[in-house]
Amino acid sequence: MTDFERYVLEEHVEDFNDGIISRRELLRRVTLITGSLTATVAMLEVMGCGSEPSGAAATPQARASSTPVPFATPPAQPDTDGVTVQPTDPRIRVEAISVKGADGAQLISYAARPRIAPAGGILVVSENRGLVEHIKDVVRRVATAGFTGLSVDLLSRQGGADKLTDPAAYAAALTQQPPADMVSDLQRALSALSATSGVGKKLGLTGFCFGGGMVWQTLDAGAAVKAAVPFYGPMPPDVTGLAKTKAAVFAIYAELDTRITGTSSQMEAQLKMTGRPYKIMVYPGVNHAFHNDTGARYDATQAEAAWVATVEWFRQYVR
Repeated sequence: MTDFERYVLEEHVEDFNDGIISRRELLRRVTLITGSLTATVAMLEVMGCGSEPSGAAATPQARASSTPVPFATPPAQPDTDGVTVQPTDPRIRVEAISVKGADGAQLISYAARPRIAPAGGILVVSENRGLVEHIKDVVRRVATAGFTGLSVDLLSRQGGADKLTDPAAYAAALTQQPPADMVSDLQRALSALSATSGVGKKLGLTGFCFGGGMVWQTLDAGAAVKAAVPFYGPMPPDVTGLAKTKAAVFAIYAELDTRITGTSSQMEAQLKMTGRPYKIMVYPGVNHAFHNDTGARYDATQAEAAWVATVEWFRQYVR
């Protein structure tokens, strides 16, 4: 089993342990990865996944504050459609940015820019569900903050999230992609973003869950970005390249997400060697994926705090 297959499998187990999915759904999701129900049952037995968990999911807290900020932030309550900034929002303009992979494949992309001259460009790397409405909304939030935002679907060659509508099937297909190929697609997306008006070398990179891990891997590969903000990203297999990054890195973790947050000290050790500004922030009382307002672990208070801090980080270092 590859590192990424194990990461996705452990995400499914966390969902089961937190009461978000049933054991039947857990079996289905894991079997999409293992290819065999027998192998799935054996693996879950080793991991201690037996009967249905008890307990209810936590209720999202109230919004952090009523003080408005001059850009879009995560909503005060979970939102199933994932839309907080409409495509017709007068502050932004949704536009097409063509991104081609190294093999010439046209990548599915989504972009938005501010009506004013952009302060730079931010590439948004999705969770392991692809370019869904929530991620498109994050791209539009980026645009309201004064940057051109872009995201690409890393399963574009298979039709992307529009074709692989089952999130578990999408995640399973993603595990079959060589990480180096996905990093290459992200680097090509950064190049395409750099070529747009008002961006140039003023590039930033952010991502969530799997996408946070891909932020780390893209930095590890030497991506030429000014700043990066990985949200609860798993540690890459080889972290040594991070010591050479030129990016100012703000790493966001969740207190209850011990599987990922437990690696933060190792990531910090690499960032210390860069000589560049960095910050490690563990948000209290929240779990993995707390920023996703369409998910069961969404926390409005900490999501807003983390997003405001993210925008401030980009405004400080993407220049």
